[in-house]
Amino acid sequence: MEKYFRIAAGIIGFILVLVSVIGMNNELSDSDEVQTMLPPCEVDDGVPILPGDEEVTCYWGMSVEILEIPAEAIAADVVVDISWDKQDVWIGIANADQIENCELKNDYYECPKDSITMIEGGQDSNGQINWSPEPGEYRFVAGGEDTQSLQQFSVNWEYEATLKSGVVIPLMLLGLALLFYSIFRKILF
Repeated sequence: MEKYFRIAAGIIGFILVLVSVIGMNNELSDSDEVQTMLPPCEVDDGVPILPGDEEVTCYWGMSVEILEIPAEAIAADVVVDISWDKQDVWIGIANADQIENCELKNDYYECPKDSITMIEGGQDSNGQINWSPEPGEYRFVAGGEDTQSLQQFSVNWEYEATLKSGVVIPLMLLGLALLFYSIFRKILF
């Protein structure tokens, strides 16, 4: 019975050491370019006699799609970089449940300005966001100046994820201990 226990400990130890080495030396990454848009502003013409008396109401657009960061991501260092070149527009990230004040349009939620709390990015993002997400569900938000009408623009994103050293080192030590036990148990004890 002890022989099988040592063999199992050796296999598990080898797997833990292998996962640790791969986790330290490899990173998971991806990137893409997507098209996004600003919701159109509504123009209320006001009194027809007075030119320039129109009232412009602009909105923020929130994605229908939810970005889910799984709980397992707590063991990784994840960095997300988002950038865009369009002037006078911004991108933000909000918790997915903030759609209560928003109205579903064709392929996005239309939200009144300042009705969403951003956790990253937003009106001061200046063309880029560097975000280290925590596990949870998120949506992307786009907005711009009140003079903006419906406009499309390109957004580039990329992410990199590696295992945290606080996870890799204990896994490696445990794996080495199991391997040591498996190989040297008979010799030392």
